Amino acid sequence: MIRPIHWPLLPGLALLSAAGQAREEPPAAVVRQSFDVTVPQAPTPVKILGKAELTYEIHLTNFSDSPLTVKRIRILDRANKTLAEFAGETLDRRLAGVSGPGGSVAPGSRSVLFVETDLQPGGVPRAFRPIIDYKVAGDDRIFRTEAPWQEINAASPVILGPPLAGGPWAAVHDPSWQRGHRRVFYTIDGRARLPGRYAIDFVKLDQQGRTTTGDADRTGDAFGYGDDVLAVADGEIVGMRDDVAESALISRNPAHPLGEGAGNYVALRLGNGQVAFYEHLRPGNVRVRLGERVRQGQVIGRLGFTGDTTGPHLHFHLADANSLLGAEGVPFVFDRFVLLGRIDDMAQFGKVPWHAPKDLTPERLREWPGFNIVLAFGTVESLKPRQTRR
Repeated sequence: MIRPIHWPLLPGLALLSAAGQAREEPPAAVVRQSFDVTVPQAPTPVKILGKAELTYEIHLTNFSDSPLTVKRIRILDRANKTLAEFAGETLDRRLAGVSGPGGSVAPGSRSVLFVETDLQPGGVPRAFRPIIDYKVAGDDRIFRTEAPWQEINAASPVILGPPLAGGPWAAVHDPSWQRGHRRVFYTIDGRARLPGRYAIDFVKLDQQGRTTTGDADRTGDAFGYGDDVLAVADGEIVGMRDDVAESALISRNPAHPLGEGAGNYVALRLGNGQVAFYEHLRPGNVRVRLGERVRQGQVIGRLGFTGDTTGPHLHFHLADANSLLGAEGVPFVFDRFVLLGRIDDMAQFGKVPWHAPKDLTPERLREWPGFNIVLAFGTVESLKPRQTRR
């Protein structure tokens, strides 16, 4: 078993690294308790708007009898190159305690560092190592834990067809949201998992960025309500529900028990064993049955407003098992989509137009949508208005 090494750092002490740069180096190990460091899911490189990115979590559990305060976390590759570094405000934004702020970790508690890092072209490392600098309560010294090496999954994400047609669709998700899908763990069957690690909420807009031109409180007035939901690949229906009632008014949507937050849903098992989940579907409009084999592009339901949601939309994610909450979210890419723009201020969502991209080509191939972008499914040519002959 590989154990973390616990080092005290002496002020002013520096040696040369293999690259010739000065770096801190402790003189000797001190045997004492430190963080237990784990990375539950090996990250997979995913292409996002032209860049490869790694998304993963580093769990820090304090088994000692003293509070430990994280001061800095560096992520190194095997050449001792820094892939990412978090300290000060950047650390505060990404380090979250399971029950509160995560900078100071009480005995018996855990904090999680949520990491999303861009990679250099052609430079995907094979492994990485977290280096944690921290303080022990009552001691002014900075200590260091060098965690075990963590492997990177070299497999490519599955390529999917569109879950919806046309657009514009806002791909609503942001890794920084404390209660967004990215940071919400569910502990089912004795293990904490992140099913929404790569989840996206698709909300339909018009060309002015509005979600409706009717009554904002009426479910049926929302753009996209009742739109066809499509199979993203050939596969088998392994889960579904079609009997959750839908509120006619968004403001009257009731709270739902934990297991019913998805509302009406469809679970589609792909050929590689992964399962695609479609949630919040319109009641009485699921078009498939358990065990049915479907083809990519087939209509499987209609977009609705059921379960825990603040408005009509399609929640979509891919997981490693057939469980809404008890499976790990896994990455995917769409075979193609058209980038229309990005919503810079989500506080103005639905009220102002999006901003068109200036430095990216509209047609995107085999990418995962970036956070809060606006897209359309299809090609640039197919989305052009058709001219009618007179």
